[in-house]
Amino acid sequence: MEFRFKSSKLTSEELVRRFNKDFETSCLSEREFTGFKKGVSGSIKEIHLNNAYVFFQDFDNDAKEHHTLQVINYQSVFLLQFVIHGDVTFSLSDKSNKSFSLNQNMYNLYYIPASEYLSKYLNHKKQVLNIFFTEPYLVSKMGACFIVNSKKYQKSKKENQIWSFFNGGLLINGQLRAIINEFLSCYFDGITKQSYLESKLTELVLIALATNDSKPETNKLRKGDRENLMKTEHYIQTHLKEELSIEKLSLLAGFNTSKFKNDFKQVYGMPVFKYITALRIEKAIVLISKHNYTIAQASYEVGYKNPQHFTVAFKKKLGYLPSKLFKK
Repeated sequence: MEFRFKSSKLTSEELVRRFNKDFETSCLSEREFTGFKKGVSGSIKEIHLNNAYVFFQDFDNDAKEHHTLQVINYQSVFLLQFVIHGDVTFSLSDKSNKSFSLNQNMYNLYYIPASEYLSKYLNHKKQVLNIFFTEPYLVSKMGACFIVNSKKYQKSKKENQIWSFFNGGLLINGQLRAIINEFLSCYFDGITKQSYLESKLTELVLIALATNDSKPETNKLRKGDRENLMKTEHYIQTHLKEELSIEKLSLLAGFNTSKFKNDFKQVYGMPVFKYITALRIEKAIVLISKHNYTIAQASYEVGYKNPQHFTVAFKKKLGYLPSKLFKK
């Protein structure tokens, strides 16, 4: 099995990755790529676990240009894609005109035949988690009925066409965001890390595919209310340094405080302040581990006036002290 990744606006280098059948491996393999062209900062992180390949894109384009990633895979695969930041559209690069799009804070499961396809990134900041696996892995986690009973999937497979399992995608709720954060910020070593990542990946797949009740819940809301909640959630993500009160956020959403708290929990899977804390810790991890911020500097940047309060929240959330990030 072979993958080729190419994007002329990011790097002149073509990333070629070869795998055994069904991504089989006996050991954990990790790589991080940072050799971007001038004006692009960030990284691409790769994690190869038994029966799964993870490709995490986390970068900024200072020129705010759109870019396209060309991917060639030589065997049919499933792609579980989480768009944390930015918007992504992709389609087969041959005769097919059909395209699939995911907006920020959404995810979907795709069947992709052996093909060449193009992923278009429409925002200068991109943070996208891609998890590739084959049919045996999906069946081992979800059971054969998950795909056997999907007539549209069977039709797409027969016709070698991309198929999305959730029309329009589903919202990344608080529970999924927490699992993603735990998966990407693991600081164990050796076989312990491999076991931890495999268990977290299984948890992420199961929660995303087996208990995805975010779609029916959001359908209970009016379209305008749902859009206002998403705009408010985006405001939270981009203003973590500020004091974020229920009153202020309710006003931004155009709701009274009671409706805002109830609807936010319904859509994002956890209370507002718990969600804000998760986002703040997530951002602080990046600042400390990738940008060499001190704990005090990072805590201030994500809205904590007292670093000790940040340390307590961090330990309660992840089970270890933020100082452990420096050991990494």
